[in-house]
Amino acid sequence: MTWLRVNAALLLSVCLSFGTPLSHADTQFRVIVDASGSMIISDPDKLTSEALRLISSLAPEEQATLGIWLFGEEPRVLLEESIVNKASKAKLESYVNSYVTQDVKTDLEAIIALLLDTPDSGDLRPNFSRHWVLVTDGMVDISLDESVNKASRDRILNELTAKLEAKNIHLHTISMTGYTDKNLLESLSLRTGATHTEVAIPEDLLDTFDRIFAQATPTDELPFDGNRFLVDDAIEELTLVVFHDEGVQPHVIKPDGSVLSLINSDSVSVSSSNHYTLLTVRRPSVGLWQVDNVDLERSSIRIMTNLSVQASTVSSVVFLHEPIYSVVGLFQKEELIDDEKVLDLLDVNQSVYRLNGSQKELITTYRMTPSGEQFQHALEGIRVPGNYELLSLVDGKTFSRQISQFFTVHPAIDFNGLHPGGDLVAFTAKPVNLKLNVVNSAITLEFSYSNGTQKTDLMPLVGQGYWEAVVPVSANELTRVRAQLKGVTQTGVRFDYWTPTWEFGRQGDAIPTVRNVSDVIDTLTTRPVSISTLDNGVTPVVVSPLISVVSENLINAEDPTNTLSPEAVFVTDIPSQSDAMSGFTASDWAWFAGLNIGGILVIAGGIWAYRRRKKTPSQGDEDNV
Repeated sequence: MTWLRVNAALLLSVCLSFGTPLSHADTQFRVIVDASGSMIISDPDKLTSEALRLISSLAPEEQATLGIWLFGEEPRVLLEESIVNKASKAKLESYVNSYVTQDVKTDLEAIIALLLDTPDSGDLRPNFSRHWVLVTDGMVDISLDESVNKASRDRILNELTAKLEAKNIHLHTISMTGYTDKNLLESLSLRTGATHTEVAIPEDLLDTFDRIFAQATPTDELPFDGNRFLVDDAIEELTLVVFHDEGVQPHVIKPDGSVLSLINSDSVSVSSSNHYTLLTVRRPSVGLWQVDNVDLERSSIRIMTNLSVQASTVSSVVFLHEPIYSVVGLFQKEELIDDEKVLDLLDVNQSVYRLNGSQKELITTYRMTPSGEQFQHALEGIRVPGNYELLSLVDGKTFSRQISQFFTVHPAIDFNGLHPGGDLVAFTAKPVNLKLNVVNSAITLEFSYSNGTQKTDLMPLVGQGYWEAVVPVSANELTRVRAQLKGVTQTGVRFDYWTPTWEFGRQGDAIPTVRNVSDVIDTLTTRPVSISTLDNGVTPVVVSPLISVVSENLINAEDPTNTLSPEAVFVTDIPSQSDAMSGFTASDWAWFAGLNIGGILVIAGGIWAYRRRKKTPSQGDEDNV
């Protein structure tokens, strides 16, 4: 009878396991949509609704969760967070066109606080990634009293943003107009390692959602060759994401010349809207496919395959002038291919694009250098802020793969000046996010006086959080100041950055003035890198002023201490702090030595004063003797 009890227990556990949902979703999407009345003007065709359907259609079923909230005077739920599947997609379809945008106020603080307190749902894996998207066309305006609005804004920037950081939530922000609080939205995104996008026209909202999804869940793609693309026998499934004009239907031709039917079937799934169509084809025919009636520059082909390309991770926020080390490899069933005969057939190239709405501006293209079984390259740094795409393309002659990586380029610090009172001005330099290693970084102030002289001072670090310097202002003196950051990231990458220039002064006994004058003078000091033909036969690269491209050979030739070994580049090997510091120049060590010596002197002075005070009796003690 014992074996019967054991079998019954096993059968019961199996039945219970079938009835219990498995935890397998690895990405959480929460979308926050502005429901104020002005959205009717900003988005008259309700492209926001199409964008919500798009992100729902893009998410692989049972692998992500999606929830949608509206905010205005009060936050409310449009779609409860749940696993993405056919049922949730149908529910979204029935809700998305019927929500009302008529609220008078926009209480951003309330909706962020609500979502921070809202439990996760939808059977998520441990260590899942959180990507939240905020769409708005307004500012914090919960009251007619501006001081109330400012207090709410300050709580968002301080208390709520700290909670977002603590939960590792990436809050992507989208401005639908030029009237939004850009500084607030950009700060939210930068501090949480996400992107901020200003949408020029409502149609660009679709491209923005598409890129946010691609950034959250990168996948293999096929490149277009004109309006054609090649499908090889290693591809199990492909998804065409094509954008087109309203009323236009895509025309997809299979390798045998027949037209793909845009009707749901066992092998084809179709999701369409006014401005986009999403087609998923299972077990696609091998050969050359063709697509007509679509905007090819905005469209993509995502695939599921056992022959994939993988690239080293690019941070979602890259600092101005920060080097980007990239490594690309080809994988067969998650195993890195090391067969020299296969590797010799590969041609690997990368392209950098600057993004502006639905437009892409090609900045540079270069060939990656073979290094063992992988391919590598280094970008010395990007010199203009903005949103960018790094596209890696692997051409294997009989097959091709590409992968897109999206990131934001921004200064590592915000450098600002103000008048705190009296005959003083104060300058602060605050890191934009936690990626900057504040303790190992240093800032030098460069003062240029009206008599032609210059002076440099080390900017003090305040509480290991930011830098601050208070400067007395002489009468009838006009001074310009800028700061040089010798930065170190948390992964040990070093870079230099000059801030915009500020000007301060005062006339006689007047109150000091301080202002940013970077718009009227040239503050760029980084020289363009000249790239000549390499001995190894790599094609010379024409470099745009936006970016400096450095090959492995040139890095070693120009700076023997800055080597590009595989250990320093491969994604699996993150440099330690000791490794990062070992490559510092003599001037770098001088800055840090000065900081350490200063700190030691302060500590020693404090100990000496304390001991002297302990040994010397106070006046009260003397009176009691």
